[in-house]
Amino acid sequence: MPTIRQVAEHANVSIATVSRVINNSPAVTREVRNKVLESVNRCGYVPNVSRRSTSFLGLIYTGPFALGSTYDMALVEGMGQAMKGVDLDLVILDPTRDRGSDETYTQYFLRKGIRGVILRSTVEGRDVCREIAEENFPAIVVGDHFDHPKLNFVYADSYTTSKQAIEHLVSLGHQRIALASNEFDDGDHVDRHRAYVEVLAENGIPLENSLVFRIPAHRPDGAQLLRSMMSVPNPPTAVYITDPSVAVGLLSEAHSMRIEIPRELSVVGFDDRDMRDFVYPKMTSVCQNAKQLGSEAFIQLASMVEAGMSQRSANRIASCWFEINGTTGRVPQELTRVLPDGTRLRLDSA
Repeated sequence: MPTIRQVAEHANVSIATVSRVINNSPAVTREVRNKVLESVNRCGYVPNVSRRSTSFLGLIYTGPFALGSTYDMALVEGMGQAMKGVDLDLVILDPTRDRGSDETYTQYFLRKGIRGVILRSTVEGRDVCREIAEENFPAIVVGDHFDHPKLNFVYADSYTTSKQAIEHLVSLGHQRIALASNEFDDGDHVDRHRAYVEVLAENGIPLENSLVFRIPAHRPDGAQLLRSMMSVPNPPTAVYITDPSVAVGLLSEAHSMRIEIPRELSVVGFDDRDMRDFVYPKMTSVCQNAKQLGSEAFIQLASMVEAGMSQRSANRIASCWFEINGTTGRVPQELTRVLPDGTRLRLDSA
């Protein structure tokens, strides 16, 4: 285990200076503080703060706290399994709650006994990721990806498979295809939106903003989505839903509204684990193994920490796959508008 003396030698400062930096003393210049913190991270030094254990990796949400989502539950399950193979535990932190106003992220993590962090990020939270990376603290980002020379990312490529899914709908004759995605952007949802836009353009289908829905990722919002889509004067004949809970909520509401899936509406959902198997009809889905992503993020970060690495190694990009099941079919011969009260209005054929 690296010592404070090794950090002092690496930074070419005194042991007392290292101690002042770790304890966030104001009697240290910014230049010296940055130099010492870089040495702390490069040496892999973690101080024993008030005899606190220093065998932790942290999970931090830089955007909305979404631990209840199917994706996040699968991630954490994977991290929990990965813990069995290493001498590191996982803790969930909220720096907005108790990080000092003059405290760097590295100082905050050291105070908490954290040796590396998994950052669950959205577009809005990327500045936090960048700040932590610039401090050279060991970190891996999940749930988002973007260009940064010092950050490591673990994610699944949903862009290619999302294109495949939308092309499948087009091949079935659908022209009015809706997209429902999370109200909070991250790299994954940006990729799925890009796939949607590109497939429409490649097939000469005009992009209609009225068919693009940004909604919270909760099951009840799927029910509201279906009521909104099917009650407009010219409803879509197909929809790609990029969140599992929303897709399941929509399919459940379809039974209540007596909308026949896929005869009246084709549905492609997204599945982080196996929710497609628990709805009827079985859901046509773009699939990823979020549990595996959580496990790989934990293992990669643990390896970085044990090797004393804080710099970028290699991104881990997993594959998604597309399953055609029972919720997609050819474009309806007769179009039906369904009002929220259940009134059905027959429209001109497609």
